[in-house]
Amino acid sequence: MKTLRNIGCFLIGWDKKILSECGEASFRQYRKLLSAISIMMVLWGTIGYCFADRYINIESCALKLCVALAFMFIVLCVERVIILTVGKARLMSVMRVLLALCMALLGSCIFDQIIFRNDIQQAIQEHREDVIGNTITKRLAIYDGDIQRITREMDSLSKATIALNEELQKRPVIKGTNVSTQEQVVGVDENGKPQKVRTQTVNTVTLANPLAEQLKANNDQIQIYSGQLEQLRLDKKEVAEKVREEMSQRAPGFIEELEATLKVVSQSKVSLAFYIVLFCFLTFLELFVLTIKMGENKCDYELIVENQLNLKRNLMEQTAQSVLVNKK
Repeated sequence: MKTLRNIGCFLIGWDKKILSECGEASFRQYRKLLSAISIMMVLWGTIGYCFADRYINIESCALKLCVALAFMFIVLCVERVIILTVGKARLMSVMRVLLALCMALLGSCIFDQIIFRNDIQQAIQEHREDVIGNTITKRLAIYDGDIQRITREMDSLSKATIALNEELQKRPVIKGTNVSTQEQVVGVDENGKPQKVRTQTVNTVTLANPLAEQLKANNDQIQIYSGQLEQLRLDKKEVAEKVREEMSQRAPGFIEELEATLKVVSQSKVSLAFYIVLFCFLTFLELFVLTIKMGENKCDYELIVENQLNLKRNLMEQTAQSVLVNKK
C-alpha cells in the first residue's frame, strides 16, 4: 500500500511526507484526485490509441501505445497544473473550463467516429459518389477538349496535305539548270602571255519535287494524330473505372470522416441527442479535478502547504526589512 501511495502522490504531485502527517480528510482528497486523474488518463490514453490507429496509420501496437502514453502524459501535466495551484486561481479555472470544452469536443468527435462507424462509412460513400461524378465530368471535359483540339489540327493538316498532293500530281518533278563556267586558252598575246576566254555551259536536269518530303512529313504527323485520338478515345472509355478505383484505394481522412460525422449527427435527432450526452459526459469528466480542487472546504494537506507558503513569505519580508534597517 505504501508503494501504491507513493505512486499516487507522484501522479498528483503531492508530497508523501506531508500527506503522512495529515488526517483522514486529506487522504480522502488524495483518493478523489487520484481517481479523477486516473479516469482522465485512461480516457485520453484510449483516445490517443484510437487516433493513432485510425488517422496516423500506425500499424505497430508498440507505437500506438507510445502515442497513447503521450496523450496520457499531456493530460497528467494539465491536471497537475490545477492540483498543484496554491490558493484560488480564478483565471486558471476559467482557462481550464475552456480547455475542458475543447478537449471534450475533440474527444467526442473521435469517439463518435468510432461509435457511428457504419453510418459514417455510408455517408462517406454517398459523398464520394458525388465526388466521383464531378471528377468524371471534369476529366471527360478535358478529354473532349483534347480530342477537339487534335481533330482541328488534324483537319487543318489534312487540307494542306490534299493541296500538296494535288500540286505533286501536277508537277511530280521540276526542271532545273546547272550553269558551269570554264576558262580556255585561245592563243598568246604580243608579249607571249596566254590569252584566256571564259565559256559557260548550261545543263538542264530533272529533280523530284521537294514538296514530296513535306507531304511525307504531313502524312507521318497525321498518323501520330490518329494514334493520339485513338488513345484518347480508349482512355475516355475507362475514365469512370479509373476514378472509382482511385477513390476506392484512398483511405478516409480525419476531415472527411469529421464532415461525415456532422452530416450523420445533424440528420438524426437520436444521434444528435447521443452526441450532446457524450459531449456533456466528457466535459464533466474534464472538470472533475477542477471541481474537487476548487471546493469550498480545504483539507489539512492544502492548509499545511498554504501555511508553509505564508511562513516563507513572512520570513522573507522580515529578512528584507532587517537588511534595510541595518543599511540605515
